[in-house]
Amino acid sequence: MANKKLAKKITRLTLFVSTPSSIISHFLLWQVIVISIYLGSRKREEFEPVFSNGLYLGTIALSTLALTIHLFLIRNSKKLDKFDLIYLTIFSLPTLILYFSMFVNRDFSSMQSLTLIFIFIAPIVIWRSDIALKDNVTILVTITIFSVLNLIFSLLQVANLIPVAQLNSREVLTGLVDRPTGLLFNAFSMSYAALICIAIGISLTNRANKNRKLGVVIILTSLVSLFLSGTRTSLWLGLLIVVSYFIFINKSITTTLKNLIPTLLVTFGAGAPFILLYLGMRTGNTEWSTINGRTFMWNCVTGKLDDFIPFGLGLEEAFPPQFCVDSGWFSNLRHPENMFLLSLVESGPLGFLSYVLLFAFAIWQSVLGFKQKNLTPIYITTAFLLSCLIYVSLFHYLPFLADRPADRGIFNFHIFYLIWVWYMKLNKEKLLK
Repeated sequence: MANKKLAKKITRLTLFVSTPSSIISHFLLWQVIVISIYLGSRKREEFEPVFSNGLYLGTIALSTLALTIHLFLIRNSKKLDKFDLIYLTIFSLPTLILYFSMFVNRDFSSMQSLTLIFIFIAPIVIWRSDIALKDNVTILVTITIFSVLNLIFSLLQVANLIPVAQLNSREVLTGLVDRPTGLLFNAFSMSYAALICIAIGISLTNRANKNRKLGVVIILTSLVSLFLSGTRTSLWLGLLIVVSYFIFINKSITTTLKNLIPTLLVTFGAGAPFILLYLGMRTGNTEWSTINGRTFMWNCVTGKLDDFIPFGLGLEEAFPPQFCVDSGWFSNLRHPENMFLLSLVESGPLGFLSYVLLFAFAIWQSVLGFKQKNLTPIYITTAFLLSCLIYVSLFHYLPFLADRPADRGIFNFHIFYLIWVWYMKLNKEKLLK
């Protein structure tokens, strides 16, 4: 009897592992393990390491290997039509061009990264799989668990019971405090993760089914995480998302005005930093006119444009120490706080244009979905666009490059990249109905 029960459990586990949703649940499991060991290996003023850095590096290697192997266990029975191929080509293009750039620049060691292989293969595997109702439920439960755990980690960090992943203080109501990093490696990523969770939660509450309860839990927990992060851009976009949702469900507002919501989100949401730049320059506000110094890095990249033509520098030569300045904090920054410009450095103009094409296409398809009352794709796409304009949410750290941290990039924001791909896939299927 015991053997039969064990056999059934193994069978159920095997069937689950073969579903496309299992990769995201598996991802979350490693996310929690990796960040817990990382936090436990950090030496902070009030904390002594309980884990070694070697254990953290080993866990990163093991988790990346396990996740990559998992990709080959997922059922892929769906036949791709021409629209599928268009989606996949556009979403895969930035990584394809990056591989080409690494090859041309003889950056062969970087090409061996499991992280890059996972980033390239995972969206293709998800897109080629058939999504069942259980898969959607699994994804929603996974997002709910992430949101709850993220809040728990954040509250423990605010209470100074566990360390933050990255020291980054900001003045809030209670004084100068380190911003919580939750289940991610910095407060900025955490805030945008919370923002995407809120967008998904809001969409769930718009449906009259049992998943509304999950939506409420996601919204409440992620709202608190978002406020704790102290990240102004994500707070602003979060406000726009909430306002747009209430406009959307208000029956007294005309359809014409509701159709302007995507324009509002892209222009005043993703475009907010550039509006601040203009206002800062006009008013002399130094913080606004530089967006916390980001324009320095942007000018550094654009000032060296000739160095990146035609195929960029690859990964090994991109942003080494003192790339932009000899001393100070900026001397050690490994990216330009802009995903488009980072791609320009690594992959040249083709890499830059691949991200422009990706977001242009995603916005277009998200708007079409919005007109069919599917709110989630435009919310997530706008959140990704804003984060890519003033951060590097799809960045990758590689362990074998000199003076760079462990290969942790896969656990910075890529679980939400997979969720974005998932919702774009659902959006595509609804558009063809």
